[in-house]
Amino acid sequence: MRYEMAMTKNVRRFLGAVRELTQRGPGLEGMGLLGGEPGEGKTTTLAFVCNQVNGVYVRANACWTVTAMLGEICHELGLPRQRLKHPMMNAAIEALMNEPRPIFVDEADYLLRSPDMLDTLRDIYDMVPGACVILVGMEKLAPTVRANGRFARRITQWIEFSGIDLTDASTVAKTVCEVEVGPDLVEHLHRETRGNIGRMVVGLSRIEAMGRASGAQVMDLAAWGERELFYDQPLRGRRKR
Repeated sequence: MRYEMAMTKNVRRFLGAVRELTQRGPGLEGMGLLGGEPGEGKTTTLAFVCNQVNGVYVRANACWTVTAMLGEICHELGLPRQRLKHPMMNAAIEALMNEPRPIFVDEADYLLRSPDMLDTLRDIYDMVPGACVILVGMEKLAPTVRANGRFARRITQWIEFSGIDLTDASTVAKTVCEVEVGPDLVEHLHRETRGNIGRMVVGLSRIEAMGRASGAQVMDLAAWGERELFYDQPLRGRRKR
């Protein structure tokens, strides 16, 4: 499999939204939101876009506290982690004022468990002119943030990943799979995964492995048959044993 980024509509939409946030005019708010179910390609897209705009990437987790969050932000900014929260927050604010960079928080659902973490992130945002913060999380992230008025009013770009279409599925297959995949097999894969790009990549890896083993130049639906494409594939799409 090739480790290349497939430029799907979702990727282009998110990159465009982030660029609008980072290039916005004076007086406009600069917070963004990316939500979607597992396997929709959020984290992969986030890593790609973050590199494109020289962003600060941090990933929240179940053990995060305000101190842990600030430590990660400081680390990504090239600053030392400290034991006290205020020195780290002040150092991060100073660094971002000297070199403005958007902050991307993956798995941001964990932030919603602690008002203190949200408030600290908002404080950094408010104290850095032109700051940009993008929260990325599951499908429940958007309605939860919407209920938080202090955050919601700052969101000016919001995107939901909800599966890719057949055209994008073909783009993914051509980009990442080192064996040519026939249109009918791409259509079958898209239908069985319901456009979920995570499951699609798993299926493409299995298709590629079979193609390499058999020496086939093109893997089409006839060559693949009813083999399993991914672990939780519906039974209707599996070969009977």
